[in-house]
Amino acid sequence: MLRRDVPRSAKRTAAPTPRDSARAARLDVYRRHVVDAAERVFAEHGFDAARLQDISRLAGLSMGTIYAVFPGKAELLQAILDDRGRELLTLVQDVVAAGRPPRETLQELSRAYIGYFVDHPAFLQLHLREGRAWIQAPTGGGDRRAAIWQAIHGLQESIFRQGIDQGLFVEEEPALLAKTFSALDQVVLADWVAGGMREDRATLVGRLQGLVTRTFARS
Repeated sequence: MLRRDVPRSAKRTAAPTPRDSARAARLDVYRRHVVDAAERVFAEHGFDAARLQDISRLAGLSMGTIYAVFPGKAELLQAILDDRGRELLTLVQDVVAAGRPPRETLQELSRAYIGYFVDHPAFLQLHLREGRAWIQAPTGGGDRRAAIWQAIHGLQESIFRQGIDQGLFVEEEPALLAKTFSALDQVVLADWVAGGMREDRATLVGRLQGLVTRTFARS
């Protein structure tokens, strides 16, 4: 029996149809609505007490649509942390890439961090509800979160290393100073949330920048 070869073109994956493209775009919009709503619900109620029904109601989407995008709450939380983590990493990369002197870079990073969390208060509350010190690498969520954390702290460490080499910062392990910087950021923002988030952005930036100067600057 002669073997009939399958034409090479038939082996290729079919190009997406307009209907496929439209469905993918629709699911992407749904995903954004679901993630935004989940972030707010998790921030208000905490992960354990949050219900998918509350997320569905806030997002204005059916439960069937929720499940079509995410299998459950855990995957939703992971998506939020992944998305926000990537945004924070990009923010730090942009500040460092500007090539300012170390002191200016650290102060600009302080401004950028405060600005990001003031602009995303629900994520800040969710992040604080995790109950984890920001100096510690994440232990859940697979390798993605840990890799983002390591990248951010590596960039912060590079700022301190450069500043120490130039005699601008106190003599200490750069990795420890980077963690101390994250701790100061967390304390200022946690105090802001505990106080009802009444202070404005400029006040918070000034507070963190003052703490950074007094903690790290070499006299």
